[in-house]
Amino acid sequence: MEQAKVKENTPTIGELFRRYGEGYIQKHKLTGQEKGIIRLLSSCRTPVLGTHIQQCTHCGYWETACNSCRNRHCPVCQYKDREKWFRKRQQELLPVKYFHIVFTVPVELNELFLQNRKIMYDILFRSASESLIELAKDRKHVGALTGIIAVLHTWGQNLMEHPHLHCMVPAGGLSRDRHQWVHSREDFFISVFALSSMFSGKFCAYLKEANQNNPLSFRGKISHLEKGMQFKQLLQRLYKISWVVNSGTKPFLKPDHALEYLSRYINRIAIANRRILKVEKGRVTFLWKDYRDGKTKRMTLEVHEFIRRFLLHLLPDGFLKIRYYGIFSNRYKRENIEKAKELLQAEGALQKEEYFHDHGIENTKLSENPIWDELYKLIFDKPYNLCPVCGTGKMVYGGQVKRPGGG
Repeated sequence: MEQAKVKENTPTIGELFRRYGEGYIQKHKLTGQEKGIIRLLSSCRTPVLGTHIQQCTHCGYWETACNSCRNRHCPVCQYKDREKWFRKRQQELLPVKYFHIVFTVPVELNELFLQNRKIMYDILFRSASESLIELAKDRKHVGALTGIIAVLHTWGQNLMEHPHLHCMVPAGGLSRDRHQWVHSREDFFISVFALSSMFSGKFCAYLKEANQNNPLSFRGKISHLEKGMQFKQLLQRLYKISWVVNSGTKPFLKPDHALEYLSRYINRIAIANRRILKVEKGRVTFLWKDYRDGKTKRMTLEVHEFIRRFLLHLLPDGFLKIRYYGIFSNRYKRENIEKAKELLQAEGALQKEEYFHDHGIENTKLSENPIWDELYKLIFDKPYNLCPVCGTGKMVYGGQVKRPGGG
């Protein structure tokens, strides 16, 4: 049986690194992590990393496939990790509306983020999550303990630095005595003005504290901040300007819509392969969305500048870019979600049984129902591991291919 044809010469990050990566390494002073990422991504889905068998569960068709690098900065490998995350979150959805809230830092902090990534990213997570949790507990806003799924992004569409946090929160939370689900307002979760004010205040306070405990790095364009007075003046400017917190226009009416939307942000990297149009004559052309006018445009960069911008967004080793807070925090997540579902079903607010019935789901687990395969197609623009020959079965792992000599 013939093997499926693979599209050749598709411009990808891996191909770009294979052609230009070593030249970039030779001409630039890079960290060990940066060199390693260039070489690892250039080896992804090539014989360098070995091969394995994939076999169809229906017709028996099989093919060999090159192993993946499994690195979180690889655009190819993120599809599997996103799908894995997606499947895990299905069972944790609460039958309520969800809000999408984005926290953005002022551009004045971009260089400080680049030079102090772990410290600054941690401050961003801490300031945003504490603001949401504390304001939600306040009876003037919600009066309950809510939950947060927070995802870090560090880039804009043009691949330049743009640190921001995507947060998904349910429309309400558990009461202090855990005997009631307290619903938030219908049209918004918490006032963006209140969120912006608390977020900026917390961020500046933690930034000042971080520099006092262990002085931050101030090199190049921000070397003047090493002087205490200059750093103090930066903080004063940050307190005065308006920080952007965006909560969108409307909440998601159904929990699966929220999951679908958030899945687009999970394990995303600075640029997906599908946005790269061509790589030729030492230049890269890719699509980007200009949010100033809402139009999708083409941008062409010299290949070394493209690689430089890509490397701006490498995360520190071991850094967690997806974090959970409140009732979704890992320690008590299961108990909190079970209690919330119990309370919501009891009060009849979008009961689980009615919701399943409306979608044709009866006495089955979500992960076994076709609705999730349909959502997978919607999110990832392709069917879930369908066989390229029969189109019915799914391609599953069939074992590693041993290298010559038993290696």
